[in-house]
Amino acid sequence: MPFLKSKLRVATCLSAVILSGSVLAQTCDIDKRDNVPSQRYVVNGDGTVTDRVTGLIWQQCAVGQSWTGSQCDEDRKKQVRSWFGWKDANKEVVRLHSKGRFLDWRLPTAEELRTLVSNKCDDPSINTDIFPGAPSWFFWSSSEYSVNDQYAWQVDFKIGVTETHLKSGISYHIRLVKGDVLATARQSDSRESAADKALSQWDDGIHDINNPDILTLQKPKEVTSHLPKDSRGEVDWAAALLTGAIQPRAAREGEAEMVVWDQDIVFTDTATMPHVRFPHKLHSMWLACENCHDEFFGTRKGQADISMESIYQGRHCGACHGRVAFSPNSCERCHSILHEGSPTKWW
Repeated sequence: MPFLKSKLRVATCLSAVILSGSVLAQTCDIDKRDNVPSQRYVVNGDGTVTDRVTGLIWQQCAVGQSWTGSQCDEDRKKQVRSWFGWKDANKEVVRLHSKGRFLDWRLPTAEELRTLVSNKCDDPSINTDIFPGAPSWFFWSSSEYSVNDQYAWQVDFKIGVTETHLKSGISYHIRLVKGDVLATARQSDSRESAADKALSQWDDGIHDINNPDILTLQKPKEVTSHLPKDSRGEVDWAAALLTGAIQPRAAREGEAEMVVWDQDIVFTDTATMPHVRFPHKLHSMWLACENCHDEFFGTRKGQADISMESIYQGRHCGACHGRVAFSPNSCERCHSILHEGSPTKWW
């Protein structure tokens, strides 16, 4: 179950936080006790702070941000990874170690990450004097969900709650910590019956665990094991569709079939990356036009300002990709048209 933080009783304090060129308004309740006052931390002057209560040392910036001496800014001059899936987050720590950086640093546990949550402020729910420019978004912990290995714990620093998310979700941040791992609360899993544990695996906010047939469902890995995979080992739904491995219905009974629009759109503003081909056909073979237009994309050329940043933030293509469709990190799936200036072997 999520660890919930009570909602703000009264929004009485606004402070401006400059992040990635935009202004975010942090909302605080001045009547609430401050559990993370600035006096709790020792600012070490090198982009790190020490928590006097836990003894942990934290990076003031999230991975992918740069410490300017007073602020954490996104590096816009080059491609920097700042959004991760759970497995990629762990791989990034290993990569940083291999480069001789952050050798003693690690992903925090869920218990440790929660110690940064402010009880009185939201958006972001953290002390922004100590962690300036902190993203108001989800951060991965190293803690896996004990009853379902497809999930891991995150802390949402927009409203300060802790909950589980699918490890395959890719648009989340990480902040590194150093020090002895904090002791965690004793888990009650050992007292659960086998039936309770089996049922808990479906308690994800999507399935109805009160349905008596819930335990007859197949696991996604079992269902998709025979389908073609892409370079990341994820299901290549486009290939599955084209080969007939899956055959979605084109209409509900008694209704007209959806129109299949066979037109590609090519995006050329990709710097040294290969150009992007968007195939309308593959999308319209199982999606009606109103799924995307006009909520996510305008119907006229040039209306949508699509970027990797907007996709990772869950806008444009990111409304589906990284959630219910393949990960945006499967670069070759979209960047498929070589051009002068792009490497001939890039993936």
